Amino acid sequence: MNAMRGVGRIVSLRNKAGRLIGRGRGARPPEPIRERVVLFHFPKTGGTSLHEFLAPHFPREAICPERLRDLDRLGAEQLAGYRYVSAHMDYDRFRLLPEPRYAITVLREPKARILSLYYFWRAHSRQVIEERGLHGPRLARELGLLEFLRHRSDGLPSDTDNYYARSLLGRHWVGPRGEMRLSDEAALQAALSHLPEFDTIGFTEDMPGLFRQVTARLGIAMPKEMPWARSSRSYDAQPNMEEVTREEITPEIDAELDRLTRLDRVIYEEARRRFGSR
Repeated sequence: MNAMRGVGRIVSLRNKAGRLIGRGRGARPPEPIRERVVLFHFPKTGGTSLHEFLAPHFPREAICPERLRDLDRLGAEQLAGYRYVSAHMDYDRFRLLPEPRYAITVLREPKARILSLYYFWRAHSRQVIEERGLHGPRLARELGLLEFLRHRSDGLPSDTDNYYARSLLGRHWVGPRGEMRLSDEAALQAALSHLPEFDTIGFTEDMPGLFRQVTARLGIAMPKEMPWARSSRSYDAQPNMEEVTREEITPEIDAELDRLTRLDRVIYEEARRRFGSR
């Protein structure tokens, strides 16, 4: 009797597997994207959600594997072979990518971006920080928000001090300690002059609008629901992450946020003026 039950259970499992396989066969694969797409990814703006939506529309061999700031380690011929490049980059590395290309970036209100970065880093568990040698998250765990914003070493200014401006300028205009080699006025003028090189600039505050622009341009379907690959609302539900408590924004903290975003706020508002109504 037990043997018969066992056989019945096996048959049931096989039938269930067959139904799942059949369902998978009937699913439509994502529409292929034929043109070259470049996603200039600013951290903590929602770019990962857009990246993970677009990636399945390309064959694996057409996707550049470099996602950080090391595109220049790849040769020109190798870069030309990729039809989808999505990475943290600066203007110098962006210029390495051949045209024609459909260039996208996503901006977030600059103060909100810094706060999101701090709490994202701070949510990393101590164990994963030590195992992976994560320097930024270690500083966020050790420092309160005001101390973090005032920290001027260990690479922090490059991640927090007018990050949009630095990235749009390119690394040749940033010194070894993260200081900008141009005056604020010159840096802002140069950064703003590079905005027209993007075909689409979206905004974290209107991700559905960004997805509508991108899907219309590329001729692919909108997602059935908006994907959010990294969400501060669910840090404690993610592996190696913990719940964090947000600090009150005091006048001192707000003054530091003003200083760290003095150029980025102008860039953000100008991008909204030029691209926000599309």
